Amino acid sequence: MSKSSNGSLEVIQNVADNLRQARLQQGYSQEALATRAGISRRMLVNIEAGENNASIATVDKLASALGLAFSEMVRPAFPTRNESSLPLRIWQGEQADSHASLLESVVRPGMVLELWRWQLAAGDSYHAEADAPGCHEIIYLLSGVLEVRLPQQCHQLQAGQSLTFASDQLYSYHNPGTLPCAFTKNILMYPHG
Repeated sequence: MSKSSNGSLEVIQNVADNLRQARLQQGYSQEALATRAGISRRMLVNIEAGENNASIATVDKLASALGLAFSEMVRPAFPTRNESSLPLRIWQGEQADSHASLLESVVRPGMVLELWRWQLAAGDSYHAEADAPGCHEIIYLLSGVLEVRLPQQCHQLQAGQSLTFASDQLYSYHNPGTLPCAFTKNILMYPHG
């Protein structure tokens, strides 16, 4: 799972299994779900077969079309929620020091909260698509320097600083420093389906 590639085999298989199960339970054909999610049927077929490493944005579109949270698509189908979860690497950049892991999530009717840990290599960036309307992120920089670039402004954070912003717009993270930066990210979402 990544901007374009490099997801873990575990996550790819979880998405394939959860997608197929949810689609069948809700009575969607592949064509109907693809249309509802705004992706091609061929891509959906390949994702369900575990042959396509879909982007984070594509998995989010599919989750939304099914009325599910992103975390429900990428985690194992039957997690034991009374036990602590292991981090699940969702994104791996082209540089080894650039990656993101979903640490935990809370799914409640009308609201989803996710906790992530991100790291970006020196000079690296991640360009995100806009989240669903009403979504917000809270970033806390653990180490290094991070720029959060929004359409109208750029915020530069130093270790120990935080930022809250509406993520229902295009945005990106950039590490302008000479060392990797690490940050936690909380995403507050209001899914619709």
